[in-house]
Amino acid sequence: MRELFWQIEEMNQREEMTWNVIGYVDLEPRIEDGTSDIFVGNAVCPYLGDDSYLLAMQQEMNVAVCVGEPGLRRKIAEKLMGNSKLRFPNLILGDTRICADVKMGQGCILSMDCRISTNVILGNFVFLNMGSLVCHDGIIGDFTTLSPDVKLAGHVAIGSQCDIGLGTRVIQGITIGDAVTAGAGSVIVKNMESGCKVAGVPAKPM
Repeated sequence: MRELFWQIEEMNQREEMTWNVIGYVDLEPRIEDGTSDIFVGNAVCPYLGDDSYLLAMQQEMNVAVCVGEPGLRRKIAEKLMGNSKLRFPNLILGDTRICADVKMGQGCILSMDCRISTNVILGNFVFLNMGSLVCHDGIIGDFTTLSPDVKLAGHVAIGSQCDIGLGTRVIQGITIGDAVTAGAGSVIVKNMESGCKVAGVPAKPM
C-alpha cells in the first residue's frame, strides 16, 4: 500500500492531478509513531476505517485493492463488489508502456516501468509489480501477481490467482495453471499444473 501510494504521488507530481488519494482502508489502522496516518515522502494518507466504510458508501468512489497476495486480494475484491457504488479502475503508473491493443479487465495495477507488448490479455485485478515485462500474445488470469522484475516471453499463458516470485523468468510458449506459486529467481521452462509450488533453475515442483 505504501509503495502504491508513493507511485501515485509521483505520477501526480509529473502530470496534472490524476488520482486524489483520500485515504486507506484496512481491518485495523497501521500505527506508526503514534498515528494511524501513513507518511510517504511529504504526502499523508489517513486511515478511513475498516471494510464497512466502503461497503456503506452511497456515492461513487474509485477503489484500488493493493494487496499482493492473490487469494486475499480476491477475497477483498469480491466482498467490496457487493457495493455497486464502488468502481475499480485500472491504475497505470510511472513510466509503464502498453501496446494499444492490450485488453484488461477491471482493478488491475500496473506499477512503474512495466512493459506490456502487443496482443496481451490481462484479467481482473491483475497486479504487475515494478519492472515486470509481458511479451507478445501473453495471457494473465484474474488476481494473479507478478513480483518485481518478472519477465514473460511471448505466448506465455498464466492462470488465475498465481503468485510469480521476484525475478522469475518464463520462456516462450509456456502454460502455467491456476494458483501456482513460483519462488524468487525461478526459470520456468516447462508447463506447470494448477496448484503447484515451483522453484529453481530450471524450476521444478516442490
